[in-house]
Amino acid sequence: MKNTIKKISTSIMLLIFALSNTITSSQAFSPEGYNADKPILRGSAPSVLNLKGEVNITKRNIPISLSLRESDVKQVLRMFADKAGLNIIFKGDIDGKVTMDLVNIPLNSAFDMVLETSDLSYVLEDNTLIITKNDDDTSISKQAMTVLPVKYVSAKTIADFLNKNIYGMKKPGLSSKEIATTNPSTNELLIFGSQNDVKIAQKIISQFDKKPVTTVFRVNHTTPAEMSAMICDMLLPTSGVNSGGGTGGAAGIMTGGAASSSSDIVLGEGSVACSVSAAGGDGNVSPVGLGGLSVAYYTQLGTVNIIGGSEQQVDMIREFIEQNDKKQPQAYLEFSIIELNEDGSRNFSNVWSFTSKHFSINADAEGNTKFDPIYVAGPTKNYSDSAKLVYTINYLLSNGKARTISNPRILVTNGQQSTIDMTSDYVKTVTSQVVQGSLNATTQRDYEIGEDDGIKIEVTPFISPDGYVYLNLKPDYSIIKEQISTLSTDEAAAAQGIQDIQATLLQRRNLELKNVRIKDGDTLVVAGMMREYESKKINKIPFLGDIPGIGSFFRSTTSTKEKSELVILITPKILTDSNENTVNRDAL
Repeated sequence: MKNTIKKISTSIMLLIFALSNTITSSQAFSPEGYNADKPILRGSAPSVLNLKGEVNITKRNIPISLSLRESDVKQVLRMFADKAGLNIIFKGDIDGKVTMDLVNIPLNSAFDMVLETSDLSYVLEDNTLIITKNDDDTSISKQAMTVLPVKYVSAKTIADFLNKNIYGMKKPGLSSKEIATTNPSTNELLIFGSQNDVKIAQKIISQFDKKPVTTVFRVNHTTPAEMSAMICDMLLPTSGVNSGGGTGGAAGIMTGGAASSSSDIVLGEGSVACSVSAAGGDGNVSPVGLGGLSVAYYTQLGTVNIIGGSEQQVDMIREFIEQNDKKQPQAYLEFSIIELNEDGSRNFSNVWSFTSKHFSINADAEGNTKFDPIYVAGPTKNYSDSAKLVYTINYLLSNGKARTISNPRILVTNGQQSTIDMTSDYVKTVTSQVVQGSLNATTQRDYEIGEDDGIKIEVTPFISPDGYVYLNLKPDYSIIKEQISTLSTDEAAAAQGIQDIQATLLQRRNLELKNVRIKDGDTLVVAGMMREYESKKINKIPFLGDIPGIGSFFRSTTSTKEKSELVILITPKILTDSNENTVNRDAL
């Protein structure tokens, strides 16, 4: 008998165990029961606030079951008041029909359903229900004024949110009028309503009146201003700089301009890069307009400060800084700037001289003629008794070569533009003016100075991990070609023959190269920036120089030729941690 009982007990236990495992297994593989291992993102749990008023006409849990068809709403509300042991008053013209089927519903819930579907509201005072319409112009809910302090955000913003989204939505148990206002001097919220109105306002304050959290990130390889600009442009594309002002508030996040307008360095001074605030709502829902996110930076401290924002936004910014605050590769660029100059001239001239007893004539193709009509004996003039005609040929050939070398060496950072400026200042224009003083006249001159006589090179490197340097190169080379001078525009200065420089003409050789690839240690040669000038000047004796054939004996020719070429040699050396110090010492 005992064995039989043990077997039955064992069988029952196994059956219970099997049933419990079956239920557990079915829950584990069903979509509804799969909760145990579901990952939950940090800070991603939704925050739910019940924005309905607490309809509480009885503290007892009284379940009711009803089946009504087109019943008068007054009779139904009287029945609910009787169940709760309350008096009831209907204010105004209350009418309507109710159809419902309820089974074991709490009395408070049933009462709330009838009010909401019938567009009615109520006030509970002195054990008496006062039933009113939601659109009644006179409000009986303004029984008291409750003062609620707000610490960190604007009380006016919370009041606007309550009036637009809660109190104006005609919800049972809450006022249907705008009953929230503020005291701006103390940043307090004032509620003219019932306890239900106060409770819902306290919920909203507890949800949004929080001290903004400041997260500080230190940047090591980029400037705080550059990192803040990247965060604003890439992560917060809808951000805008605060323009100041506001609607009160005890401790707003940050206001002011985008950056300090002064270029002077002030210890501890920070600048706001951008701020993100709540956008306008659509339809009947008004935005909260609280908190937001601001990006500020402190150049002297090397930090980027994130004020406010959600945990997800702060984590996103943290990952962005970790990915982009990297040590930028550097390269050492050695330039050799060579200018090759070659110039030459050829001068061919004819000179005629006729001497007689009574006079002497000298003439050349330059138009210079000298005539001596009287014979004067003496040591300086010794004319012959017989006439002589002398023809002289002058031929001069001149050649010159020059080479100018400059070797600037610079250290460049990846993606940052560097400039080599080897230009000189020059007088571009001159304006003269004669000023009559009390004793004498003085000449005043105003000089306009140019700054681009010489060579200027702009270079932007892009250093790749595979040992190549890509360069954007822009050499600009200018030299003075000619200066144009005329009489001064001032009448007194012009009367004295003073000339002013009206314009200075430059001869330029500019070049722009994009994405030129150079291997580490190799040399790039940029050549072909040539300038060539050639001139020819012919002088002749009038009439005689135009005679065919023999006219060449009465002409002089001067030919000038100038030629120069600019050659730029660039040798990059990529710096690494192991040889960076050595290369820097060589550069210095």
